[in-house]
Amino acid sequence: MRTSQRSFDIAVVGAGPAGATAAAILGYAGAKVALIDKATFPRDKACGDLIGPRAVALSQDLGVRFSARPRLVSDMILVGPKGNELVLPAEAGISYPGVGWLMSRRDFDLALFDHAIAAGAEFIGERLEKVSDQERRYSLKLSNGSSLICDALIGADGAISQVARDLALVDETQARYGFAIRAYVEAEVSTPVISLIGDAKMGLFPGYGWLFADLDGFCNVGVGVGVLADRRRGARATAALPGYLELLQQQGRLGKGEIALTRKLGGWLKMGSTGVDPARGRALLVGDAAGLVNPLQGEGIFAAMDSGRAAAYSLLDQSRSPHLSYKAHLREMHLDFATSASVLQRLALEHPKAAYFAANLLTSNFAPGILGSAWGIYWNDLMAGSGPIRGAQLARGISRIATLAAMATPERKIVEHALS
Repeated sequence: MRTSQRSFDIAVVGAGPAGATAAAILGYAGAKVALIDKATFPRDKACGDLIGPRAVALSQDLGVRFSARPRLVSDMILVGPKGNELVLPAEAGISYPGVGWLMSRRDFDLALFDHAIAAGAEFIGERLEKVSDQERRYSLKLSNGSSLICDALIGADGAISQVARDLALVDETQARYGFAIRAYVEAEVSTPVISLIGDAKMGLFPGYGWLFADLDGFCNVGVGVGVLADRRRGARATAALPGYLELLQQQGRLGKGEIALTRKLGGWLKMGSTGVDPARGRALLVGDAAGLVNPLQGEGIFAAMDSGRAAAYSLLDQSRSPHLSYKAHLREMHLDFATSASVLQRLALEHPKAAYFAANLLTSNFAPGILGSAWGIYWNDLMAGSGPIRGAQLARGISRIATLAAMATPERKIVEHALS
């Protein structure tokens, strides 16, 4: 087969929210950008389809146009292992709205992808086979036998990143993973539900389940589980989904009888940035590839878009080395929460009975109402830009205590070293 080689200023591998955001900013700045993804858009994604307030605000700041109209969602219900409920109320902060969007990832990601293409990024619909560092440039081999070279590279290719592996930017013995599976069920749900699944024996295994409000008559239902570095345990999420559906029926959140699931899909998450070197030279990792997923609840859309934006600006800034500028941003925006949340996740998985007790205490009738506001703000990493809204001061206090407690932990030391 005859091969060809093309040259670009920057190659972005992965056209999800992180990659599309980076490609759009770079394209509008005049860079010659290759946007590489094996998928054809629109494409499906294993996700709860709930876009958080910070991602909503960032999408609007970037000027992304959405043809699909989202359903606005605000409060959420957190259900403890014993079935007790804690309302996590939503309120607008200084820098984000008081609502999230319920929108399918097919529609959300397609809008970001179209935004990048409109900016001038060239889409290459091939699978990345191999990346090699050729001193001052990078060479990418694609699945159709062609190759390209670029001056800079952004790895936005997900939790199991080919870019990270080929450039030795990940230590699999230290990386933290989660696995989530979702499907759709025909039902009506007014308020999104997060369930901390478990009993006194199993603790928080398999982690948490969700039932998110209906979209065109269908609800998104799924289960996520943290597995630390042992990805063999990811199958537990799939095995737990039928039991979670039965639990929802028992609690009256889904109707009785046989439940028909459609579009079942699973996917890996890389959490807490542990075990990842997010930047070396002019190669930067963003989104899931950089481990920028919330270890406590698996959300990563805002961090993906924020890191994609920061990576693009770092490559455009001629006054400073890109890897130094990018790492400085990650230290400021993500270090404290990522490491403290990683410690909490590890402790919950290692000490399930203690986690079970804490989850029931959090959702008990004895918990003050303000705790729901504070926990919702902390759990969803909404401290920055929260301002004086109810529970924000307590949430910031929780964050400071968790950050201080995590200072001497392996998670903090590993991520600090990677970001130095």
